[in-house]
Formats: sequence, structure tokens, C-alpha cells
Amino acid sequence: MTADPASPRRQKNLSSYLCTIIRAVAGKEQRTRMIRVDELLERFERLPVFVQTSLVVIVAAIGADALTVIFYAVFFFDRLLLDLFLTTVIVVLVSYPLGYIFIRQNVRLTRMTKELQRAATIDDLTDLANRKTFLLEARAVIERNTSEKGAGVLLFIDADHFKSLNDRFGHATGDAVLHELGSVIRSSVRKGDIAGRFGGEEFVIFLVGANYNKARRICDHISSKARAIANVLGLKDTSITVSIGVAAHQSGDELDAVLRAADESLYAAKAQGRDRAIYSNRDSIAA
Repeated sequence: MTADPASPRRQKNLSSYLCTIIRAVAGKEQRTRMIRVDELLERFERLPVFVQTSLVVIVAAIGADALTVIFYAVFFFDRLLLDLFLTTVIVVLVSYPLGYIFIRQNVRLTRMTKELQRAATIDDLTDLANRKTFLLEARAVIERNTSEKGAGVLLFIDADHFKSLNDRFGHATGDAVLHELGSVIRSSVRKGDIAGRFGGEEFVIFLVGANYNKARRICDHISSKARAIANVLGLKDTSITVSIGVAAHQSGDELDAVLRAADESLYAAKAQGRDRAIYSNRDSIAA
């Protein structure tokens, strides 16, 4: 009977395939364990410093007592209870103040890190992403896009007559208006969308995976809520409105191209009387 010359090759390929599967499964299990450990550490860090310290001391005391039991069970069993008590007292007296100091310092450093990270990514006045963060996140979404329909729709929003508002009511009122606009935008977008303050009175939103119909509903909501800000802030005899330029991302487009298209639509909205949304390559639609 003649041996199949391709058989060893098939066996080698099968072995290689099985090894690949085993490595993938092992890697997945390892990542899962790491995620679980990270989740436990995050929960631990959210606990008060007193509770964190107490847990660390309890674990240290249990470990010390376990070693004491093992040692004295072999050599000095008659002194076990006394030495267990002394070991526990020593561990608590020594480790609690040290643990409290180090854990408290770690909590302070963690809080400072989060504050610095927030300052570097979030606009403090509006609680939206700052310009740099918006650009990074929007570009990442576009780079990951594999759909022929594009990655979504971009809204370029500008508060109408904002300079006149500042001159009339002062910068504190202007800041309050921007803060309220930030709240309006946050309440209008969906989870997964990217919203940011682009600078001054300009805002940007990238509606991930959306089309013009979805963008129209969000534009209507933002415009309607913006008109109510004057009443919210008690500004009499004035109106607050926004102009919106809208552009859809097309497959293969860079973010800069979508921003330019939305910016051109925004200028068209301003030129046509403000308080409206203009859609790139479409007729104006009153907001």
C-alpha cells in the first residue's frame, strides 16, 4: 500500500492549526483574567481609605497567622494560641498606620491623575470633549469604518450673535450660555456619539453610524432646546439660537474633508438668516 506523500504535510498543518487555536484560547482566558483583576482593583480603589487599609491589614494578619500555625504546629504547639494572639497584635499595630499612609497617598495620586486626565481631555465649561480629544476620537471612528455608507454624520454648531450677547450681558452670562449649550448637546446625543467644544462658541458632534434623517431629529432637538436657554437664564428681550452645518462622512473621506463640508454648510446657514441647519449638498431645512 503506497503512503500518501501529502499526509505528513496535512498532519503538520493540522498540528499548526490546533496550536494556533490553543494559543488563541489561552490568550483569551488570560485577557479575561486580567480584565477581572482590573475590575476588582477598580472596585477596591473606589472604597474609602479606612476600608482599604482595614482589608489590607486583615489579609496581612491572616497570612501571618497562617504562617504561625504552620510553624508552631511543627515545633511549639503548646504556645500556639498565645503566639497567634501576639502575631495578630504586632501585625495590626505595625501594618495599619503604614498601610493607611501609603494607601491614602495612593488615593491622592490616583485622584490627581484622574483630574489631570480630565483637564487634558474635557472642556471644563461645557463638560464636553475638548478639540484635541474630539479630533482623536472622531478620526479613530473613521479609521475603523468598513461600511460603504460611511462612518456617520458630523454637525458643526455655532451660537448665533454670541459676541453681541457677551457685550450686552457680560462674559459671565456668556459662559452660562455656553454651559447650557453643553448640557443641551449632551442630552441630545446617543451613547457612542462624540461631542466636543471646538473653540469659542463652536461645537461639533459626530453621530456615529447615523444618516441625515437621524441628524435632522437631533438638530431639531438641539435648536429647540437652545431657544429655551434665554428663559432658563432669565435673559429678557433676547433670543438664543444656533446655526448648524451638517455633512455626512463618505467612505474613504478623511475627517478634515467632513469638517470642511460641515463648515461650509454652517456658513451657508449663517448667510441664510441663522437659526437653521444646512445639509451638505442638500436644500436648507429650517431647524
